[in-house]
Amino acid sequence: MISPSVPQVDIVDIEGLQENLETVKKDPSILSEFIDKLPRMALSLGIRVVLFVVIFLICSRLIQLLSRLMRKALELKGSSRNVINFLDNVLKWVLYLLLVLILAINFGMDASSIVAIIGSLGVTIALGLQGSLANFAGGVLILLLKPFEAGNYIKDINTGVTGTVEEVQLFYTKVRTDNNFEAMIPNGHLASNSIVNYTRLSDRQLIMQFQISYDSDVDKARSLLLGILEGKDCLTKDAPREPKVFLKSLDDSGVTLELRAFVTHEKYIDYCMFTWEINEKAKKLFAENGIEIPFPQVDVNFDSGVFK
Repeated sequence: MISPSVPQVDIVDIEGLQENLETVKKDPSILSEFIDKLPRMALSLGIRVVLFVVIFLICSRLIQLLSRLMRKALELKGSSRNVINFLDNVLKWVLYLLLVLILAINFGMDASSIVAIIGSLGVTIALGLQGSLANFAGGVLILLLKPFEAGNYIKDINTGVTGTVEEVQLFYTKVRTDNNFEAMIPNGHLASNSIVNYTRLSDRQLIMQFQISYDSDVDKARSLLLGILEGKDCLTKDAPREPKVFLKSLDDSGVTLELRAFVTHEKYIDYCMFTWEINEKAKKLFAENGIEIPFPQVDVNFDSGVFK
């Protein structure tokens, strides 16, 4: 019968423990010396921990100071708010990482071991956070290509999210929506998909359609619509074309008129409110001046010979 083998590691550990016990038995002063040194070792460890915390706090203040100096330098240079916020975040991450590494090395950790650990962790994190790295790269592309900046009103075509850009962060872009919600859109998504920037250009062409009945006076309806725009401060003074009203199409239920004018705006919500105001005034003026807004209708004619 074969007896189970005992692992060699256990034998070595037991033998080492027995040797230590035998040494303590032969010279009990070793244990007493260790007990005597224990308070000094604890005090030394406590001092090292306190020094670690103090140095970390002091260096953190220095990092904040460097961050403020960099922000002021970029502001004087005329950099956009997106670039300033993004570089500020990158600077803080890098400096804090270097601070932790330097403190760890100075407090007794092996530099080669730290580098090896960081390398293995970097590979693992890179594989597990591919989406986050894509968002980081997207943030860099946004800063370089500048499809939008802080304060611009944008729309994400795929998701339909619209709002004012507040900040481009390392991985996400912070957007304040019309109903005052905070939306965090991944930078990789914005960099690789279509967006609409409503405030990049100061002027926008207003295009609105109104339908009137075939019996209504087209020229009168045109003059009423153009009269709504007269005296409006939001009209572009140096517009390429004056406000016009065209007869766009002859439809089944009525005649479609199209109003076109270049207007200025600061925010998209102001533009929307302006179009709502025009719709309301057009409805009232049409009713006061006998311009009929048609309803969808179908005329059916019967042949009397069919029912004989």
